[in-house]
Amino acid sequence: MNAKRLTKAALVSSVALVGVAALATPAFAADEESTTPADVYQAVGMPASGSCDAVTDTSLNWGDVASGGWSVGWGDWLNDGAGGVACVRTLTFNENSQAWEVAA
Repeated sequence: MNAKRLTKAALVSSVALVGVAALATPAFAADEESTTPADVYQAVGMPASGSCDAVTDTSLNWGDVASGGWSVGWGDWLNDGAGGVACVRTLTFNENSQAWEVAA
């Protein structure tokens, strides 16, 4: 089976960044036969500007992926577990270019 799967809870880390929480799930191959890393889900608290275009923290550019590609989502960990609006994106490994990119 070569289907890539989003690893839901392989390893989760939470970081506070100037009032913005960050959550990332690092990629691990979901299938022993696959050499393609699993997708990586990232989420950060909505910036004060109210726009996901304002997410420019380079520490979130996992796998050398540039900033950008964020869309509005939800973060359960925000507001002391009450949840809140977040900016989310999924990174995927492109087999052809052998590089990470924001999933379409």
